Amino acid sequence: MAKIELSNVTKQFPDGTVAVSATSFVINDGEFFILVGPSGCGKSTLLHMIVGLEEVSSGEIRLDGKVINHLDPKDRNMAMVFQSYALYPHMNVRQNIAFPLVMAKVPKKEINKRVEETAAILELSHLLDSKPRNLSGGQRQRVAMGRAIVRNPQAFLLDEPLSNLDARLRNQMRTELARLQKRLGTTTVYVTHDQTEAMTLGDRVAVLNKGMVQQIGTPYELYRQPGNLFVAGFVGSPAMNFFPVQLRDSRLFFFSLDLEINSPESRTLPSQYQYAIAGIRPEDFYVLSDESGQHPEQAAFDTQVDVVEWLGAEVLIYFQIKNNQWPDMPALTRDLNPDKKSGDKWQITAKLDTSHNFKEGDRIKLTFDMDKLHLFDAQTGKRLTSE
Repeated sequence: MAKIELSNVTKQFPDGTVAVSATSFVINDGEFFILVGPSGCGKSTLLHMIVGLEEVSSGEIRLDGKVINHLDPKDRNMAMVFQSYALYPHMNVRQNIAFPLVMAKVPKKEINKRVEETAAILELSHLLDSKPRNLSGGQRQRVAMGRAIVRNPQAFLLDEPLSNLDARLRNQMRTELARLQKRLGTTTVYVTHDQTEAMTLGDRVAVLNKGMVQQIGTPYELYRQPGNLFVAGFVGSPAMNFFPVQLRDSRLFFFSLDLEINSPESRTLPSQYQYAIAGIRPEDFYVLSDESGQHPEQAAFDTQVDVVEWLGAEVLIYFQIKNNQWPDMPALTRDLNPDKKSGDKWQITAKLDTSHNFKEGDRIKLTFDMDKLHLFDAQTGKRLTSE
């Protein structure tokens, strides 16, 4: 196992493109650490620098306290699994798993022993004499994992290893990977653009955007306490809804909903904040019926159902709100919900239970959980916290 430390690591390509900018974090011994972010955010480049496939422009990478910037990949004692399985088609499973040991000139008896042990861990023992063409996608991926495991490396580095699999097989392999990592206890760095993989596999997750780490934390921390607008909008499906708001003493005014509510949290915010961005997750909306009544301080508004998506155990309700803003509002508030904008309106999503049999065009009254309201700085996008 290994502890991996990055100190101000930067990668700049010859054309001047900065893929990774002054990145620092520590991956603990035995940790399952996830790098997640949209395409082009620098996550794979970061992984390749750790394993030695890309040179570090500046900064240091340490393995158990030792700087490894100058070491070739073969001398770092790390094993990598790529998106493509890269199995040798003319070799059977046994030969594919054994290949790195053969190249390292490990004694044949030791090779056989380690291949058998690895195959047993991955439930491949009955397939050792099979060729890759006779294996399913999941079995091929396990063989690729086996080729990494058999080396007994200090760390595993996985670059989107499940992205070529179909949805059902991907779910199965995700469970197998989590179980395998816990059993082996080997430090694992895993790159993915799939937030479901990130949130279900990782002990901790680093969210990247434009070559910079936005936040590192447990899946719970990222979901419940996103550090900025990007993390809040990236983590969670469906994505968080955003609203420009004005802080008026201890009250919040939602421009798009024409709604003013009491907010004890805003009372303790620094006094310089006049505008903010409020975030509400889809599952934090609730339906108010005529029978249930409404508390005087409850945040409630009327809207019309635009689209209904039934998902079995839950239903997604989409509705539109006006993109109402004041001229002096910060520019950041004008770019909220960019993927949900239609003319002068924004699309908002609510996730409800299936006891509500809504149809397109229905008028409904919604409220939201004030305790789960997120507030962000309208200038910087950073999470607002009380003084």
